Amino acid sequence: MLKSYYRTSMASARAVSSGWLIAFGLVLAMKAPAVTSLATRLTPAVVQPAAELPPELDSRRLNALGMIETGNDDRAIGAAGEVSRYQLAPPVWKSYSSSSDYRNPAISLQVARLHWNHLAAYFKEKTGRMPEDFDMYVLWNTRYGYYAHYNFSHRQVSAIVRDRAQRFVNLVNRRD
Repeated sequence: MLKSYYRTSMASARAVSSGWLIAFGLVLAMKAPAVTSLATRLTPAVVQPAAELPPELDSRRLNALGMIETGNDDRAIGAAGEVSRYQLAPPVWKSYSSSSDYRNPAISLQVARLHWNHLAAYFKEKTGRMPEDFDMYVLWNTRYGYYAHYNFSHRQVSAIVRDRAQRFVNLVNRRD
């Protein structure tokens, strides 16, 4: 029986041994430890309110993230060695992909989505609530544990981080 769902970029259905079912762009959390048959497992889901879903890394957020990080320059390399238009540290990149083609927009997008989803899950686990765009940018743009150190408080992060996160929120919400 299905318990809850989260959006993802996957378009086809597949079963994963960890107990997750990815189908039609949704990740469906399964009560059973593994999925054996899609037909026998696709029963009505408990639909979660939108407030309980993490912000999807959609085109608006991707564009805002790329603009702030590099001006959407696929060839950019950060001062600390960050790679791709989304400025991921190489060890972070390598945890999601064996490719070293940091300039490839398709691979960058895939790695960015995986990392975004990881950060959203981390935030939810630590705070008990879904992250907002501000939270996601702070997590994206700071070292691991920084935001937790400040109790995930908008007011306690440095002014520079806070300003950049607010710029990200403004770009996401900008009407063209």
